[in-house]
Amino acid sequence: MIQDIFKVPIWTTPLKLDNKSMATYCNSLKRKDKGRKISNEGGWQSNNLTGEHPKLNALFLAIEHNANTFAKELELKTPLVIDNIWININDYKSYNVRHRHVGAILSGVYYVSTPKDCGNIVFCNPDQSIEYDWAEYNHNNYNSYTSGRYWKEARANQLYLFPSWLFHEVEPNKNKKENRISISFNIKRKS
Repeated sequence: MIQDIFKVPIWTTPLKLDNKSMATYCNSLKRKDKGRKISNEGGWQSNNLTGEHPKLNALFLAIEHNANTFAKELELKTPLVIDNIWININDYKSYNVRHRHVGAILSGVYYVSTPKDCGNIVFCNPDQSIEYDWAEYNHNNYNSYTSGRYWKEARANQLYLFPSWLFHEVEPNKNKKENRISISFNIKRKS
């Protein structure tokens, strides 16, 4: 009998938001702010958004609602709130290196614009030695027990929430004409 002793949850839900308006807003912020470099290779990452952002308010509310629902199912303490949030605009060949979000409870991403071949988010098995010890020549198929990585499609209107300690990366945007736009964030307990 197999008994699962450790599990890694990912919350996946579609939202119905005005992505066209949000994309226009994100691009306008890019023109005003040179941004920062943290996990991004190429592309543009905004500084943490502060102050009022009416074009993003519906997203902020949806993030906090879903984060609290997810946390309750995991039996984490609530209420949870957005700690920090930023915009990612990845042009051709731009990507995000493997990283995690230290100091938060949950992290996540919402996809605003996802043209064809724009690259997916990749979650890394918490024990990276699996890729060596259980390499493909040692098993018949990749599954939730044998995989070192797990891909989730970058899809417009999609919200993903995951534990902040989970390493992840984003594949390069291979679309030469259109940018991938996403909004990433960290969630903490309300103080």
